[in-house]
Amino acid sequence: MVAAGPSTNSVTDPLRYGRALGYGVRLLACDGTEDGRIVEELGDAATADHIAVLVPGNDNYLGNYFNQKRATRPRANAQTLLATMREVAPGERVAVVVWVGYRTPRGFGEAVSRRPALEGARDLVRLTRFLPRSARVTLVGHSYGTVVCGLALGQGRVSDCVALGSPGMGVRSRQELGFSGNLWAALGPSDWIRFFPRGHVGEIGHGPSPMRSGYGARVFETGDIRGHCSYYRQGSESVRNIARIALGRYEEVTPVVVAAPRRPLGEFTGEAVVS
Repeated sequence: MVAAGPSTNSVTDPLRYGRALGYGVRLLACDGTEDGRIVEELGDAATADHIAVLVPGNDNYLGNYFNQKRATRPRANAQTLLATMREVAPGERVAVVVWVGYRTPRGFGEAVSRRPALEGARDLVRLTRFLPRSARVTLVGHSYGTVVCGLALGQGRVSDCVALGSPGMGVRSRQELGFSGNLWAALGPSDWIRFFPRGHVGEIGHGPSPMRSGYGARVFETGDIRGHCSYYRQGSESVRNIARIALGRYEEVTPVVVAAPRRPLGEFTGEAVVS
């Protein structure tokens, strides 16, 4: 998490959702400031049966949204996910919404606070209510974006929530999410976020990881992705599983298989040990 862009500590006005063209793309909302928020629609969400809403983490804002040099920019991730959803289910009507609809934290210092997520969650809830009621809506949060998703779940109209590389979801337990839908989680094999502090005091800290045993999330396989920002890598098992979840094809999602711990040779188990 490297500091970039202006500070995000100011309170923002609610986004106004509606369909419009701007910056050469289809917008659902945009506040038009350099440090501001943008919500883009890929595909036709108005007629889609399945809509994935991507909620990114730190250091994303209108000023760098269209920067082609950012290989992991949310827009590129959304394009990869949309293409994967169409590949998995070519006959389905699908759409992806890129929701940079909150003032994202800049750097680690702001990322430990839930304040940006608390402010952004309200607008994320409003987006889920703006989208057509006939569609299945899946929130896909990455990093700090999973905190925003967690704080929005209790009031949003959402079928599934996917937490990728989560520092915690802004609550102390699954019950505090107030969400009866399907919660999914994934953590890449070399994602450093596993070392993020798990405290929760006042507005500081985001609580336990949804990957924790007993949290209640369904953990899925990511394959051999690297680092913290590769969950949408084209062709990866990670992005294929995200697409399967967004399409409601749960039986096709590959779960993480946890191997049973090996007992030392000769340990008494009630069974004979063959040497």
